[in-house]
Amino acid sequence: MPPDVLVDTCLWVPFFNRPSSFGKKTIDRLLDEDSAIVIGPIVAEVLRGIRRQQAADWVVSALAGVRYHELNWDDWRFAADLGRRLASQGNQLPLSDLALASVALRQDWSVYSTDPHFDLIPELKRFRPGN
Repeated sequence: MPPDVLVDTCLWVPFFNRPSSFGKKTIDRLLDEDSAIVIGPIVAEVLRGIRRQQAADWVVSALAGVRYHELNWDDWRFAADLGRRLASQGNQLPLSDLALASVALRQDWSVYSTDPHFDLIPELKRFRPGN
């Protein structure tokens, strides 16, 4: 069974903008396997970067078919705890990264991202295409 994978913003953007990219092919495979997952903060980040409403509406319709995880009270609390722990080590992460990491850790899912912030969380499982 393929792993459940939370896909970060930094990979959704090229998925929609560069149709021949390696990242697009990888996400297409995850979507075909019903393994790709999104959360609200990632959807908001992706949509925030789109200038035209028509393009944003098209992306919304494309993302509507992706598995979606709604963050709950415990996810947000875990994100805050993780943020405090990382801040005590001198690392300030964006709230969206903390939310993504907290859900992945709590659900035992992998994260697909090129963002180096996630390297600061050694217990986080990372999805690496080809492995």
